[in-house]
Amino acid sequence: MTAVILPLVLLGSAFAACSTRVPHPASTAQPTSALIEVDYPPPPARVEFVPKRPSSEAVWLNGSWQWTGHRWGWKPGGWVIPPEGAKYAQLTLVRRNDGRLFAAHGTWRDADGGEVTGPEVLNASSEKTSSVVDPEGDPAPTAADLQVDAGANAAPDGK
Repeated sequence: MTAVILPLVLLGSAFAACSTRVPHPASTAQPTSALIEVDYPPPPARVEFVPKRPSSEAVWLNGSWQWTGHRWGWKPGGWVIPPEGAKYAQLTLVRRNDGRLFAAHGTWRDADGGEVTGPEVLNASSEKTSSVVDPEGDPAPTAADLQVDAGANAAPDGK
């Protein structure tokens, strides 16, 4: 029995030693006042390749879809240094009982829930832009990729 357990322990230790944990920003909830009505849910998230961490203070902000007023546009992820005292509120989707869908774009928020200007992206993802397909494999309409700005200045109405 011990002869079987030892190789498993060594294998598990090897995986743990080789794995890296990407630090993410502290998170907070979206206030209901941030919700806007959207026509349909976003496509699945894109695969992003995380570049080297530029500093020990940097955290990884995942890329996410942002509603542009008519379509979803992809905002690539990147390494950022969080604003002092701010937490990140991720994209939130809410469907009401009547079926209407609402979204709040990802943004930085202070302790009172107010929106905070996002930090500069130090090193953006190297995701490959490609077309998005629906569950049937047909091209799905999305907006052009959005500017990398770490959640700042996201224009939910596309302006």
